[in-house]
Amino acid sequence: MKKLLQLLFSIAILSNTSYASFPITEKAEVESAQISKFGDNDNRNILLLALAPIPLAIIAAIAFFAGSVGFVGFVFGSIFGFTAVISAIYSIYLNLRTNISFWDWRNYFSILSAVVLGALALFWTLIVMAYGGIG
Repeated sequence: MKKLLQLLFSIAILSNTSYASFPITEKAEVESAQISKFGDNDNRNILLLALAPIPLAIIAAIAFFAGSVGFVGFVFGSIFGFTAVISAIYSIYLNLRTNISFWDWRNYFSILSAVVLGALALFWTLIVMAYGGIG
């Protein structure tokens, strides 16, 4: 028992003094870099604004085609169509305000989809407002 205690005591002393000429009393804290979660930045919001014209234009078309509501359908359709165009424009604005070194795939996809979907939503809304429907 005495030899076992002496062995454990000598191992403890050697482990504290093996790398330095003095005993180390503090354990060094391990530093680690924290990786941000996926989609934890503003790029997610920019992409959401760029894809917003899809459901907004569909809701605007449904509101325009609802013949029983008349003027109310025209007003709601105009509001949703205008919101679809504005969300695409605002997404492009936010994209251009973001430093290009922070861009990822969401920024490139959102600027492309905002231009395409914004133009489609604008023309779709104008056609529906001017002619009362498509076709």
